[in-house]
Amino acid sequence: MDDQVQVVAPSKVYAQACNDYQPDNVQRAMDALVANLGGLDALVPANSKVFIKVNLVRDMTPEKCGTTHPQVVIALVKHLQRITPNIVVGDSSGGLYTRGAMQAVYNKCKMTDISAQTQATLNQDFEFATAEINGQVCKTCEIINAYHNADVVINVTKLKTHSFAGYTGAVKNLYGLIPGLVKVEMHSRYPDLGDFCHLLCDIEQYASQKIVLHVIDAIIGMDGAGPTNGKPKFMGQLLASQNPYALDVVAVKLFGNPWDMPLLQVANKRGLVSKDLAEIDFDFDSWQANFVPDFDIQPVTSADTFLNMPKWVKKLAKKYLTKKVKIHKPTCRGCGKCATHCPAQAIQIVDGKAKIAQSKCIRCYCCQELCPFDAVKFGKSLLYRFVHAFSRTKSKKSGK
Repeated sequence: MDDQVQVVAPSKVYAQACNDYQPDNVQRAMDALVANLGGLDALVPANSKVFIKVNLVRDMTPEKCGTTHPQVVIALVKHLQRITPNIVVGDSSGGLYTRGAMQAVYNKCKMTDISAQTQATLNQDFEFATAEINGQVCKTCEIINAYHNADVVINVTKLKTHSFAGYTGAVKNLYGLIPGLVKVEMHSRYPDLGDFCHLLCDIEQYASQKIVLHVIDAIIGMDGAGPTNGKPKFMGQLLASQNPYALDVVAVKLFGNPWDMPLLQVANKRGLVSKDLAEIDFDFDSWQANFVPDFDIQPVTSADTFLNMPKWVKKLAKKYLTKKVKIHKPTCRGCGKCATHCPAQAIQIVDGKAKIAQSKCIRCYCCQELCPFDAVKFGKSLLYRFVHAFSRTKSKKSGK
């Protein structure tokens, strides 16, 4: 019997077209979303402490489209500050969770624009505490104080590809509630994709007790080698829902099949979203007109690939059915970020360049996510190419 009670939030999803990040255009789109929601005062009690959890995976400029755009947050805060003056914006990035490290991220990601233009403040509490998650795979987990101290949480994320999970949106963004380098430990504890997706669902189910709204910045997303080294991709939408799984389904339908995404596969098995989409209140027929046909998404391994296998089969599957991490030496500057954040300690800096011990690599791709110079590339075995080519052909023939 699972200790955690599965929580399914109201499943109405709202979408509003927005063509760029010009302040007036973003504000109009946010105003329309808030109006459709019936106003934020229906979700946020007066004078409550609000934590806006954004996506600040690492220090990147907003123009690279790998982090939540500050203008989206500003537009949201302008509604919230009519309800409460207690608004904190923040995240735990992939590196050190310290004042100095996060201030550098705030500066580069232009989160400082938010505190300069609104009543919101940037999180300055970099402590964390153990939470009783009581999930299917995770029972306890370190969670940042910004979440613990809030009465209400709003999750504002970015539409991106993800080298490990395929896609990152509303649910995946909540992994940032885990502080800094503790993420390294969690990747080490849950190296299998299926287990990791269950972990993400466990975190979401725990966090849902405070989260009142999820927003996806899909105005300009990222395709290719996301979540940090891909390419900006125009999507033209701002999305919102109280249900993160329904929201992720709608977001993925902008460019692909939701059931190709390992996280949504796991969420479906857990009863958090159904494949017939019957519980999602959204006009999917009209949504097809917004489909982006040339969105570059890297093929991912199914969440079931490494579950319920003998250890020796898992070892072979990981070696031949996953992308192999490689370092592009001309690009590598030997900064050591990949080595510091490798859960398996499979990377060393040798002669000023990163070197990967393939026998230790657990294929979590944290190195690719955090490399500031795009020096981490992927190699694909012949078997890997064959299996994924076959999967795509099968998907097309089956009409999925």
